[in-house]
Amino acid sequence: MPLGIETGKMMREMFRAFKKRIAEQADIKLTIEEFGLLHTIYKKEVDVIQSDLASILGKDKSFILRLIDSLEEKELVRRVADTNDRRKNYLMVTKYGEKVIKKYVEIGFDLMSELQQGLTESDINTFYKVVNQIRSNSEKL
Repeated sequence: MPLGIETGKMMREMFRAFKKRIAEQADIKLTIEEFGLLHTIYKKEVDVIQSDLASILGKDKSFILRLIDSLEEKELVRRVADTNDRRKNYLMVTKYGEKVIKKYVEIGFDLMSELQQGLTESDINTFYKVVNQIRSNSEKL
């Protein structure tokens, strides 16, 4: 079986398991895309400007805008208008958003621990070596 197909199957199963855990353990349900955007905003060390997120995440602006609207509706982020340029909005994660991120990360770490059961440290190191080599080869293309 080609490596790409096996990798795709593995990722689908990991996302399925993660979604199941979220449904069981999280107070609020987010799509993978919503969580990714929320986490990106949270991890940015400088002010996050709404219009920059599309290029950061490699998505179109209308898609990002819908995600931001959804996160704002769920009270996980808030927009703050720039005092010098009213067309520019900064995004901030709310306290509730921080709590949600922490819960999702905790669920993710616990799940990854379970998924790695039966693997040796050598197995995991080999996996990372292979993944990094494939990523490096892909970046050269």
